[in-house]
Order: sequence, then C-alpha cells, then structure tokens
Amino acid sequence: MTGDKDETASHFEDLNRELALRAHEENRQMYTDARKAAIDSANVAIRALLLVNGGAVVALLAFIGAIEAGESAAVSLEPLVEPVWFFAIGTGLSAVISTLAYHVNMFDSDIISSVQLTWQHPYVVKKPVARWLFWSRTGVLCVALLLAIGSLVFFFLGISSVTSAIQHLEM
Repeated sequence: MTGDKDETASHFEDLNRELALRAHEENRQMYTDARKAAIDSANVAIRALLLVNGGAVVALLAFIGAIEAGESAAVSLEPLVEPVWFFAIGTGLSAVISTLAYHVNMFDSDIISSVQLTWQHPYVVKKPVARWLFWSRTGVLCVALLLAIGSLVFFFLGISSVTSAIQHLEM
C-alpha cells in the first residue's frame, strides 16, 4: 500500500516537473519571439528613415553636381542648400533613433525577463518591475518616436524646399 502511494506521488512529481519544464520553455519561446519581432520591426522602420533621407541627400547632391558640371554654371545653387540640410538632419535623426532603439530593446529584455521560474504551479511568476526601468524605457521610446516623426518632418520639409528651389532655378 505504501509503495502505491510513493509510486503515485513520484508520478505526480514527474508530471509536475514535466509541466514546469514545458511552461518554462513556452515562456522562453514567447520572450524570444517577442524580442525578435520588436527588433525586426524597429530595424525596418529605422532603415526606411535612413533610406529616404540618405537617398534624398545623395540624389540632391548628384543633381547639384550635374548642374555644376553642365554648361549653365551661372545658375545659383544657393536655394538647394536648405533642402540638403533638411535631408541631412533627417538622416542624423535616424542614426540617433537606431541607438535609442538599442536601449529600448535592452530595457524590454530586462522587463520581459523579470520572471521567476518555479517548479510549482504556475511555474512562471512575474517579478515586479522597477519603476525606474519602466519609466526609462517609456522615456527613451517616446524620444525615439518623436525623433522618428522629426525625421519624417525633415524629409517632407526637404521635399517641399527642393520643389520650391527647382521651380525658382534660372537656367
């Protein structure tokens, strides 16, 4: 009789351990998937900002070079300086955003991994997250989003000023 109780207890202990290991693995996989998705989407957004602003700078500089190399050297290129600056500032903001994205990802990692893995149900227990960590992440994220909006604003300002400058070029 005692052997049956020990065997049943051992069976439940093994089952509990298996369930705990499964819950731990699901937690790790969820963490890995969420982290990968966040990093991938941030990289795509940052690359897009860098591409549109950086590409605009390169295209505008090539355009200025073509005008300078052409026969109409008497054309004033001064109106094209402002759009170059707009696109360059947008590119710079995009570079700063990439460093802020790194910090947001590190804060997310700390927040997501603030769990305690146990061998008793519920197997994964969330630990309280330090307020400074949450607010630091939130602050960095807000700054990054504002800079992303700024980068887009500078891109559209650049487009607007290029359009205006080209309309006023005297060839």
